[in-house]
Amino acid sequence: MIFLIKEIDEGRTPNVPAPKIAIDYWKLDANASLRDVVIAVRNDEAHHRDTNHQFANDYD
Repeated sequence: MIFLIKEIDEGRTPNVPAPKIAIDYWKLDANASLRDVVIAVRNDEAHHRDTNHQFANDYD
């Protein structure tokens, strides 16, 4: 994800408007961009990672 953010920030990947489905799912601002979606996905996946690690720790 960091690679894609860098690509967007450096202009190699266009920072196009976010699709409506992403805006709705992650409750983004109506003017959200691809960069905003990438950050939302990264944060969502980090939450899943932390939750799964906690389940694993509890299992031990």
